[in-house]
Amino acid sequence: MRAVKKNAILQLEFAKMRSIALLCVFATALFFSCSSNRKDAKTDTAGYDTIRTDSGVTIIKDQAGKVVTSVPTSSLPATGKNAVQNTVVATKDSAKSAGQAPAQEYPYYIGGVLIHGEGGNITLDELEPGTNIKPLFVQACNSEGRFGFNGQCSGPLLLQLRLPNGNIQFIVRPNDTIDFTIVLENPKDYKVYGSPESLQLEEVFNILNDANAKKMIIEDKLKTAKNDMPLYTRLLEKRVEQYKQINIEKRASLMKYINKIDTSYVTLLAAVYLDPIDNFEFLKSLDKKMEHRYANTPFYKSLHDKVATYEVVEPGKFAPEIISQTPDGKTIKLSSLKGKVVYLNFWAQYSTKSRDENPHLEKLYKKYKDKGFEIVSYSVDKKKDDWVTAIKDDHMNWINLSDLLGFGSAGAQTYVISDVPVSFLIDKTGRIVAKNIYGKELDKKLEQLIH
Repeated sequence: MRAVKKNAILQLEFAKMRSIALLCVFATALFFSCSSNRKDAKTDTAGYDTIRTDSGVTIIKDQAGKVVTSVPTSSLPATGKNAVQNTVVATKDSAKSAGQAPAQEYPYYIGGVLIHGEGGNITLDELEPGTNIKPLFVQACNSEGRFGFNGQCSGPLLLQLRLPNGNIQFIVRPNDTIDFTIVLENPKDYKVYGSPESLQLEEVFNILNDANAKKMIIEDKLKTAKNDMPLYTRLLEKRVEQYKQINIEKRASLMKYINKIDTSYVTLLAAVYLDPIDNFEFLKSLDKKMEHRYANTPFYKSLHDKVATYEVVEPGKFAPEIISQTPDGKTIKLSSLKGKVVYLNFWAQYSTKSRDENPHLEKLYKKYKDKGFEIVSYSVDKKKDDWVTAIKDDHMNWINLSDLLGFGSAGAQTYVISDVPVSFLIDKTGRIVAKNIYGKELDKKLEQLIH
């Protein structure tokens, strides 16, 4: 029953669905206009033209007609001789202080027809790494269901058409003309012309949705079996391995497709769904490959930052310091164990997968504890009683540390821990020699380091 209880609270990892936008693009100058949602242009005394749109955005152009910036209308200074000029100067100074020259922008057009959508609204969203959705523009389709947006960009963007019955994500590049044919009742079967990368993005979503569908089948079987406890227990015990296999297949499919589309911008979007812990070398290679093409794009910057963050705890690096407390309040530094081979293990009492490793660790500790080997189990629990009870139940008679702050604890943050278990094998010099090493592989490595 203990296994059932632990598994029952196992946190589920579901692939991200296409219907939920998880991404957004850099907030630099972006210009959207159309005859149906644009007010008359006004020339400011400083020599700039301003276009105040119904969507609450004011577009500022210079005398040559080039877009200088676009800002929320509400954020403009009080009207007057220097109001727009001050805004332009602030924009340029902001770019200058960041060490960036204003990027050259080029036009693009996004249009199409929403069949049976006459008079209905379409929202255009801008998407970037993260979970925010930035609504840019709302437009009503005309009497024939047609819509159209004119804009400018300096590089590839990830955008979204938000429809009454669903969303469509796509890629736009400078000088693109993209045309959609969408049926209101079934937007998933849309057709897009003029954006090959959008078709590639669709294939990435197919990979993710396939993995999610397989997990949903497992969950449906569990729900059906709830009244049959023996069957429910067997299915629950299989779920961890089933999920693991699904994730392995998803990872392999994503990596294969990333290699297939080579230098497409979609490679950076697909990379969002690869766990950096298990795929660090692949992501590091992709980072180097894409730098010269997409260095100034938001998704490249996100990948580059992720690689830089995880690289500090990769094999070959010296293990960062951890200072934390034992259950009885004693403070211990990881660095105080230098001279010993250390197995640093991040775990939690509620994680069955974490605790399944403990019987094997107990055997290894008994075998090597007098030969210069130490185990440090760092818990991401929040409740002390649960933590201490699990230590006792699993016979974890080695160093146990925790700040009882979950994944927000200093140790978890330092080692970039967002799930458990995660382990690091550290040699006598304090250098990380292996990561996520378990079972027979750990046995073999310890024999090399200790003997």
